[in-house]
Amino acid sequence: MHGRASRMNNQGTITGMQLGGLIFVFVFSTTIAFLLSPLAGVASFDGSMCMLLAAIAGTALTTLGMRFAMRLPTQYVGIYGGTLLPRCVHKAVLMFVAIFYLHLSAFILREFTDFFMPIYLRETPPVAVAILVMLPIVALTQSGVSTVFRFAQGCFLVIGGLFMFKPLFFMNTMDSPMWYEFTRIHDWKIIWQQTYALIPWYGELIMFAYMAPQFNPDRNIRKIIWLGSMAGTYILIMEFLMMMFFFGPKLSAVLVYPALELTGFMHLGDFLHNIDALIVSIWFTGFFIKLAIIFNFGTLIFSQALSLRQHRTVTFPLAAAVISISLILAKNPIELSEDFNSSWASYALCTEVLFFLYPLAAWVRGKKGRSAALAADMSAEPQQP
Repeated sequence: MHGRASRMNNQGTITGMQLGGLIFVFVFSTTIAFLLSPLAGVASFDGSMCMLLAAIAGTALTTLGMRFAMRLPTQYVGIYGGTLLPRCVHKAVLMFVAIFYLHLSAFILREFTDFFMPIYLRETPPVAVAILVMLPIVALTQSGVSTVFRFAQGCFLVIGGLFMFKPLFFMNTMDSPMWYEFTRIHDWKIIWQQTYALIPWYGELIMFAYMAPQFNPDRNIRKIIWLGSMAGTYILIMEFLMMMFFFGPKLSAVLVYPALELTGFMHLGDFLHNIDALIVSIWFTGFFIKLAIIFNFGTLIFSQALSLRQHRTVTFPLAAAVISISLILAKNPIELSEDFNSSWASYALCTEVLFFLYPLAAWVRGKKGRSAALAADMSAEPQQP
């Protein structure tokens, strides 16, 4: 009984529904706002295939990492990883990963301010907007990572429900002759380039492998990750198809927020002719959830890199750093987008695969251990006369 109680106490508090809901929102929240237009301009009709291939590759990367992490479901890789890698290397990996996710937090925060300020928050100082967004995120971080998952669980049904049924409003615009363009390959080189650029968007989910003790080990975590990721990808592909059918590849490429432009043509009966306010509020929720989990994770890994007992001591300084970085990242949204497209994919992918240094080190240690055991057995055998 004592052993059973101990195992139950060591189980994570995040349920499968909470994990799947957060991944679902995470996958399409910022992507749907900032990625579809550039993707239409470069890949045109091949964009949907790029998203599907990137989703498969990036999610597979995450589930492979989770497979290793769940071998010790009650231990953080950021803590016991020092027994696998040299301590200095382990600390360097953690710090590099933490800086990446905190930098990503600043990037998402800047995207948020660039999107909402010109339309809804005119003449509001950017620093004021950034502080108002980060304050509740700091509060969630202080409460623990499980709070973010519970918040996502409460929101994803509403968010997912709206986007799931949104294509029904555009069925009459989906001209059947255009379907042929989506079924054939136009340029393999562009498909490869854009797929490579998109893989890190899904590879960001590798952060869950560092949070293994937070999840219930009795759940099939890898299956839940696949379901949540593919559901979010379905939303992205449907939104991309609607955009291409309604605007075409050329107009979609020049529109800053084509997904938002689509909402101007939606109406619910005779009483709600413009639901862009509803869409924007849902976008805000998705932004908030993604920013909250990324900042929460960056804070957790940063505290582990410094061997701190509690991450709460560094939450406010790191939030101030994120706000400061977001304000100086770029002069305008165009410059921000150019910086993101130039080298972010390689930088992000290299950071995400750093996790696999741990299973590689464990494999090498296991192989050496088996070789040493075999050598000891052979030396213990009696010599033939």
